[in-house]
Amino acid sequence: MNFRSLTTIICLFSAHFALAQSPTMQRGSYFGLTGGVGAVWIMGQHNYGLPSLSGMPRTGYLGGVVGGVTFRGGHGIHVEGVFSIQKYDYQDIRNVYEIGRDVVIGKSLDFVYFRIPLTYRRIIGIKNGDTDIGDSKFFWGVGVEIGALYDVELDYTVNGETDERFVFNEAFNPNVGFPPSSDFILFNAMDVALTGSFGWERFLTQHIVFQAEMKGAVSALDINHSDWRITNEAGKYTPSRHTMFHFKCSLIYYVNKVERMDIY
Repeated sequence: MNFRSLTTIICLFSAHFALAQSPTMQRGSYFGLTGGVGAVWIMGQHNYGLPSLSGMPRTGYLGGVVGGVTFRGGHGIHVEGVFSIQKYDYQDIRNVYEIGRDVVIGKSLDFVYFRIPLTYRRIIGIKNGDTDIGDSKFFWGVGVEIGALYDVELDYTVNGETDERFVFNEAFNPNVGFPPSSDFILFNAMDVALTGSFGWERFLTQHIVFQAEMKGAVSALDINHSDWRITNEAGKYTPSRHTMFHFKCSLIYYVNKVERMDIY
């Protein structure tokens, strides 16, 4: 998957979005803004042959734009374009330089991805042929999420001072022959994840809808670049996968006026 593939997906969806204003639609097309906050972690920590460090809880953030089409019966296609900020911190006490005393080892790993979730969305409580959507509904969605790595920064510290020698210096870590030229080459440029969500929406007007949802996603593929999948002293390597769980809110606008029959 590359940026050309991402462009193709966006263009195909945009064409469908533009043609979606049809009498067979129950609601039609929509667009809007979204943002969220949640918990993020990495399944399978990778330390380039060294033992894993103890992780500390961190918060992730995302924000961007949404769009989609809702058909009759509450079936729909939903797509987003969001920037996702994911920060991970680790810390342990070890004797890494064999100097006779322990030191505090830290690791911080900060990612910024541009993510495009493409999901099937089902609004609960709308039956085929209904013209009445109601004021409030629950919905769920499943799909795939493609992420392009926008920025990444990896930093190791010893007693609070930046020091990567014990990781990327062969004299202290025989698993690594040379340091990376940049943090980018350590990770894959693309991340493909499976995603699911469950939420609630309420019509504020006959065009504007507020949505709140819980969304989870987990990488389907290893995020580490194949050149840097380094085994430990036991000859084992554990793949790393992003795992995210966000609470997010969206404000969307339906292009067509939606008729509401059962006002609460």
